[in-house]
Amino acid sequence: MTARAALLAGAAALLPATIAAAAAATGSEVQVARFLPPATPLLLTRTLYRSLNDGKMLIVTRTYAIRFTSSDNGYRLDGEQIGAEVQAPAGLAGLAEIERKRVETGLFPAMLDQSGMIRAGGAVALDPAMRRQVAIRASGIIARADMAAPAKREGIDLVGQLAAVPNGTAWPSFLFNPGSRERVETRLVPMADGSEGVVEVRVRADGIAPGGLPQRVERTVTTRLAGTEKVSREVWTIAPATP
Repeated sequence: MTARAALLAGAAALLPATIAAAAAATGSEVQVARFLPPATPLLLTRTLYRSLNDGKMLIVTRTYAIRFTSSDNGYRLDGEQIGAEVQAPAGLAGLAEIERKRVETGLFPAMLDQSGMIRAGGAVALDPAMRRQVAIRASGIIARADMAAPAKREGIDLVGQLAAVPNGTAWPSFLFNPGSRERVETRLVPMADGSEGVVEVRVRADGIAPGGLPQRVERTVTTRLAGTEKVSREVWTIAPATP
């Protein structure tokens, strides 16, 4: 496995909010429906697909039990993570195990305004100290990998660059009422060495219910960073909870 493959897998597993947060569009120009979510229990899944340089794929799926309730000037979304699955190449077993055991915190409760936009909560944020700890762990995995010394140095350097990118909300603010139009946004991402990366984000929703809630939302992130180009996808699905 190359250093870049290990790095990109580590970024997907350990820094899930870093790149996507740099281009999280508010999409205020997109017309959205009146928001009337169901009061019954729902299942929300979020699947992240990250391609590696060797043509293999890292896939991380998390499942949450969620429920909307009316609140002052909007809605409250409560939930909990009830499952996590990781599909990864054998060489990434260590990173896959870390991700499989990780429980995302800070997501719930999330407060939504009357139009269904996330205004509080719904964030997976790492403070600077935590980002350094994650970078150290990812660098250690690369250092122990079976690869040439120059490739290891390259991978560890890139881990440091990714860890330096500010992070924030991992979910689009419009996730629960996205409207039917495709959203596209491009942003520059400043790196630690003074260079800039480019992130393009495309978001499309399908199966919009009368109350605005989608059945499926897909966000495609194209990242051009340190001379590389990678495409990752996130897919959210929302369905009634089974009895």
